[in-house]
Amino acid sequence: MNFVRPPPQRRSVSAALLGLFAALLLQPAMASQYERFDDLDVHYIVFNTTDLSPEMASRYDLTRAPDRGLINISGRRVADDGTTTPVRLELEGSVTNLLGQSQPLRFREVEDPQAIYYLETIRFSDRETLRFRIQVTDTDTGRRHELRFQKALWRQ
Repeated sequence: MNFVRPPPQRRSVSAALLGLFAALLLQPAMASQYERFDDLDVHYIVFNTTDLSPEMASRYDLTRAPDRGLINISGRRVADDGTTTPVRLELEGSVTNLLGQSQPLRFREVEDPQAIYYLETIRFSDRETLRFRIQVTDTDTGRRHELRFQKALWRQ
C-alpha cells in the first residue's frame, strides 16, 4: 500500500515569531538565549516590534514600528531537581551601537501567574548591530551579575 502524506502546513514568519513571543510569555524556560549565574537563569530575547500582532502590542502597551525593537528579559531560579520558579529582578543597563552611541534601558515589569517579565523598547537604524550591557540584581539574594550580548536588527 502506498501512503501519501499531505504537505506540512506552512506558517508565516510573523505567526511563528508571535508564537515564540507567546511561548516566552507563558514559559520563559523555553527561551533559546540565556545566561546561567549560579542557580539563576536569565533569559533574554530581542526582536522587531512589527513581529507582534496589533492585539499583542496593545495588550502590553507596546508601539509597533519598523525602527523599534523589543527586549524581553526574565529570571528563573533553578532547583536541584531541575524545576524552576520565577525570580524578581532589578535591571539597569544600556544599549550601544557600533558608532558608540548609547541609550539607557528602563525596563517595565510585567507579572503573569507563572512568570515575571521585564520589557523595554528601543529605536534602531536599519541593519544595526546593538550591544547590550545589563546589570542584573537578584532581589532574593542581592547578588549582581552582568549580562552582555549583541543583536543585529533590520527594519521591516
